[in-house]
Amino acid sequence: MIQLKQFARYQILRKLGRSMTDVYLAFDPAANRRVVLKLVEQSRDESTQVIIEAERRGAQIQKQLHEIDSRILEIYEIGEWNGCFFVAMEHFEGRSLAQILESERRLKPERAARYAIEVLNQLEQLHSFVSDLDGHSRAVVHGDIKPSNIQIGAGDRVRLLDFGIAKVITSTRSLTRHNLGSPTYCSPERLANAQVDAQADLWALGVSLYEMLAGSLPYQAQSTRKLENLIRSRKPPRALPGDCPPKMRAIIAKALAADIGRRYSSAASFETDLRAFVENRPAVAEKEAQPSWDSNDTLQKSPPARRPARAFAASATARHFARPALRRSIVSGAASIGVGVLLGLFLVAPISYWYNAHRAARALLSPDFTTISVAEITANWNLYKKLEHDNSFLGRFSPIHTVSDAFHSKLVVAADEVIERYRNSSDAAVADFDWQKARTALAYARQMNPVDREAHGKLALCDGYLNLIQNPAMPKAQWSETDFEIAATDLPRSPDPHLALARLYTYTLHNAGKTKSELTEAERRGFRAGPRELKQEADAYVFRAEAELGKARQGEAGRDQRRWLRQAFNDLDRACEIYEPIAGFSNVNDALDQLYKERGSAEDLRAQLDPPPAPQPARRAPVHVVRRRIPPGRNVASVLHAGH
Repeated sequence: MIQLKQFARYQILRKLGRSMTDVYLAFDPAANRRVVLKLVEQSRDESTQVIIEAERRGAQIQKQLHEIDSRILEIYEIGEWNGCFFVAMEHFEGRSLAQILESERRLKPERAARYAIEVLNQLEQLHSFVSDLDGHSRAVVHGDIKPSNIQIGAGDRVRLLDFGIAKVITSTRSLTRHNLGSPTYCSPERLANAQVDAQADLWALGVSLYEMLAGSLPYQAQSTRKLENLIRSRKPPRALPGDCPPKMRAIIAKALAADIGRRYSSAASFETDLRAFVENRPAVAEKEAQPSWDSNDTLQKSPPARRPARAFAASATARHFARPALRRSIVSGAASIGVGVLLGLFLVAPISYWYNAHRAARALLSPDFTTISVAEITANWNLYKKLEHDNSFLGRFSPIHTVSDAFHSKLVVAADEVIERYRNSSDAAVADFDWQKARTALAYARQMNPVDREAHGKLALCDGYLNLIQNPAMPKAQWSETDFEIAATDLPRSPDPHLALARLYTYTLHNAGKTKSELTEAERRGFRAGPRELKQEADAYVFRAEAELGKARQGEAGRDQRRWLRQAFNDLDRACEIYEPIAGFSNVNDALDQLYKERGSAEDLRAQLDPPPAPQPARRAPVHVVRRRIPPGRNVASVLHAGH
């Protein structure tokens, strides 16, 4: 990792991130502007050379594109300095779509459509551009469309970032998704045979649009290999949330169709359908046969064969001779009505009642409790209790007993979905998660099984979060600590209560030691800390450093002040080490700016406590006096005069 404060004439302000290159925010004093500086350390290994060539070609293409579309960020300089290849480009202030999704989780369909429309409009320019950098004309694609490469600025202005792959893919077929591009956003064709073309960009944007609407990815797996196999299998993606409009569902289905021939043929056609959605007009995707994910068309049933005319004649003759028999059957049927009524009363009616009750009970299991609302869960619970009451006379034969365990499991799963989504996300806003839904489901589950210790622990966890949202400060926040500790007791193998306690100790109690301890406990239970938890730990050190600086300023001059100041420096250094690798996440950049201010304040205080020694006046050279013996009869003046 490159560590520097100055690169050529550029002054490094902070690190923005790292992928295949180190990316910095820098200041160019010659032009008096901020720039984004991408650096790659030179090396003889093949992979580094491929990356450098990709970045060089991408920057040259981006420079040409900027001349025809000002939305493409301007390239200021491409070169090499001190063993590094570098690109200096325009800095566009804003947040990446990935950062927005981390904080907001899901976007409203209209907003997501507007962002996608703007990206598609820029892709249409890109796909129609022909590059002849090496004397050969080739169409250009982006090759790495994903939320982290889509920047949203003031006024919802949208810019595409990172043209480092546009790159080489059009001229070097050996570059596949394994060394350039993100597998999560790769199309089935790209994963299968490294096919990178305009369709690869459109697929990646379809995945990004899905992510904006659902708050999660359409395909998820435990490893990259399993993920690639899942995408290549051409199975349908996970269902979109229930509140996603049907027209948008149709657009997503077309964008992510298994058969490439069913997808949008160009960025312009994709954009047209999204504009139709925003303007409430019919979309092409709505009119097409569904489902788009079927790899083979459904076979239609053959119509019934037509009966020949002779068959109809024979049938008429048979009906004529059958009439006397019909009369006899009517008479005998009337005689058996009484028997049928009795059978209906004593046999058919009870079976019919039980069957209808059983069907009503089974209907309780139809909804997906992870996607329905709190009101819908409550409605299902009320129906469950009604069926339980109405059929109580059947005792152990009541149909409700056949679905009781499954209904209880669905309630717990609905709560688990909320808890797991918080655990596995990087969203720092606790209020973004439906804790009330989880609490409601768990409360009903507890009524069904009052001795369920695990449900009790999860219920306490939800109560703690709900209280923390309403009462983030002491003393009422103390109730959350009690709830989280109950959850930790009832869920001894779960990391979730310890994540909750770590958050409480960071932002309410400002106890860095306990924050670190609880995060360690969560990791012991199999949790892997993400940027949210790393930021919490760093924030806790900053809070403690601020308190230590306050004590250093207020303490009596001398040893105590220096001790508090030394501890503050240590905590600020720890926080900086944690912040820098996750720069760009949430408000970490602002936190780093504040940290540097705190450190500057600490430096000022140290200078007051230990001022540099005052400069000593220059020492004059010693005067050597030569004593001379004065002859008799002469005085000192006559001797000195003689000496000159």
